[in-house]
Amino acid sequence: MTKETYRSIGAIVGITIGVFAMWLLNFGGLVPGFFFGAGGAVVGGISGERIFARMNRP
Repeated sequence: MTKETYRSIGAIVGITIGVFAMWLLNFGGLVPGFFFGAGGAVVGGISGERIFARMNRP
């Protein structure tokens, strides 16, 4: 798989975790959903890139 695939999978997982965390903390609405979802996507994408780099080290 490519670096972009790892980044995309990480972003999707990050959004899911972000929305689930929002639900656990009893937040609701559009603005908290945006912040938790966007934050989760960014963190997930970065994590996906780091996993790719670690797995493909020379």
